[in-house]
Amino acid sequence: MSDDNILHFSFTFSLDKDDFFRRTCPNCGRDFKTKVDPAEMTSMLQPAFRRIEDEVGGVSLSTSEGEQTSQYLCCPYCNYRAESGNMLTSEFQKYLRRFIMREYVLPHIQSMFSEFSDGIKRSSRSMGAFGIKINFDYDSTLPPRPISGPESPDMMKIDLLCCGKSIKVRDGYFDVVKCPYCGKDVVLT
Repeated sequence: MSDDNILHFSFTFSLDKDDFFRRTCPNCGRDFKTKVDPAEMTSMLQPAFRRIEDEVGGVSLSTSEGEQTSQYLCCPYCNYRAESGNMLTSEFQKYLRRFIMREYVLPHIQSMFSEFSDGIKRSSRSMGAFGIKINFDYDSTLPPRPISGPESPDMMKIDLLCCGKSIKVRDGYFDVVKCPYCGKDVVLT
């Protein structure tokens, strides 16, 4: 693939005041938060990009580092294990979808309509007393750029001794049994 076909863009998303990222378990539907590791971002976004590719069709999206080994998390509530990117909140998935539509898909569609409109203008002809004139108008205004956040400072922090990482769970929830990262038994003090 040539560099002409590659679009580079970056986006931001909200973390809470302690740099935790909200997630939702696809099994039980409850939210929890994990610390964001920049190295994990590629692995986390790949499943979301694959879902968007399926919805849009004909678009290939990937992160700058390409495919990486999938990282898995366990839900701290129900112990459901899933790929990290499959535990994104619906709000984040909507944000990412809107961002890609605005920054990538709609500009490509506008370019296509612009070329089509230019072709129609060049092919309008007059033949003696009869003439054909075709007007093609389209709205080239992009929707506003989506924003993410702010993220609420809710949930209580739990430091995990097994792997040295931290998570946040609902306030008052003390039934975390397995570490979401390494799957070892958790002992809360």
